[in-house]
Amino acid sequence: MVVVDPDRVRKACRGDSDAFLELIQERKDDIYKLIYTYVKNREDALDVLHDVVYKLYISLKKLKTPEFFNAWLIRITVNCCIDQLRKSKKIAGFEIKYDDPGALEQIADDSQNHGELIISNIDLFNAIDKLSIEQRTVVILKYFQDLTLSQVAEVLACPVGTVKTRLNKALRYLRRELKEGY
Repeated sequence: MVVVDPDRVRKACRGDSDAFLELIQERKDDIYKLIYTYVKNREDALDVLHDVVYKLYISLKKLKTPEFFNAWLIRITVNCCIDQLRKSKKIAGFEIKYDDPGALEQIADDSQNHGELIISNIDLFNAIDKLSIEQRTVVILKYFQDLTLSQVAEVLACPVGTVKTRLNKALRYLRRELKEGY
């Protein structure tokens, strides 16, 4: 995620809509990727992105420390994703969608190993979907958003030890689940 500019955050907190827009524009791709990792659907991801931006905008004045903007943004994003999953009363499964129907054939023609890689990724995402929401959040933030354990703890507002425990349980489950598939 982009390094935070505390001055821009302060301006946005004081109501500067241009500064707020710049903050969102810099991070929109990262936010969208994080949301998509949870909801696995373009339309739902865009809905959640809209909710995230709205919640950020209305609560930005409550942010006391501009240096923690990124952690605060991720926390709001994760909470909105979890709310969306609860609203839909389902855990979205992993989907592969191709706009070009020939894309799968092209991948298959490229190499057999590439096809095996896709299958193993589908298995991985299916296994991640079976994790508890707490474990899934830690895995997504650690491995998909490349946050350190201390950053994950900061985002989730819990001790680093709790993050480590959730991550270890999740990894143990994923190893077991993926081993059974082969």
